Amino acid sequence: MKRLEYQKGKLTLYALLLIVAAGAMVLARNCSSPTWHVDDNRAGGDTINVAIEISPLGISTRNDTLSGYYYDMIRMLAQQHNRPLKIDGFTHLSSVLDHLEEGRYDVVIGDIAANSNLRERFLATVPVLIDRQVLVQSRDTVTGELRYPSQFSLTGDTIHVPYNSPFKTRLEHLTRELGDTIYIVEDNELGAEQMIIMVARHQLPNAVVNSHLAEIMKQDYPWLDSSVEISFNQFQSWLVNKRDSVLCDTLNAWITTFHDTPAAQQLDHTYLD
Repeated sequence: MKRLEYQKGKLTLYALLLIVAAGAMVLARNCSSPTWHVDDNRAGGDTINVAIEISPLGISTRNDTLSGYYYDMIRMLAQQHNRPLKIDGFTHLSSVLDHLEEGRYDVVIGDIAANSNLRERFLATVPVLIDRQVLVQSRDTVTGELRYPSQFSLTGDTIHVPYNSPFKTRLEHLTRELGDTIYIVEDNELGAEQMIIMVARHQLPNAVVNSHLAEIMKQDYPWLDSSVEISFNQFQSWLVNKRDSVLCDTLNAWITTFHDTPAAQQLDHTYLD
């Protein structure tokens, strides 16, 4: 899978590329069919306003077209039920959750384990994926050894996570479980995929991300290791504005039915196998 390499200071360029690519897709489709595009304004009517995390699992580019597990899945669901979509990409969960709460978006899709804190603010769909949180680190270039061979080796050290992500909550729980201190640094500029790239380039010592994303990125950076698990398996859900229980029920029905189809199996094979 082709992946986008993000660098600091280049997010604006990538946003423009997303707009151009998505706009071309819109023009190529019949006007009466559902459309998918990137825009800063909320669409009205029966259009579902969706924000998807920019990553190989969420939305990225492959063979000069937009792709991603979540991107493909929501498009398939919308096509099946004849609902138009308006899709934006995001890298920082905290800001997009504020937009969801304000009503700019109807649904936020990404590597999100809907913990109790998130469920207080939003509605969560039925599980879309099962994933777990892992520590990504580079093996020593000479010995192949790991700086962090287990969870216990994290104590007294500094671990990096995206800003305001659920990973921080899990690390705080792990600190109490281990009975020692883990120093947590939240990066307010980098998303999970970008942090993995920084680890691969030895610009960060570590990062906590979801396992599926780590496995995809290891195809391009085989010296990375993700063997140290930070959490048990967790259900990944999509988040919906708390005032829109009807949409959440609709998505639940769509997702539940979709899981038993050949299209879902093909999607798993393309992105997860």
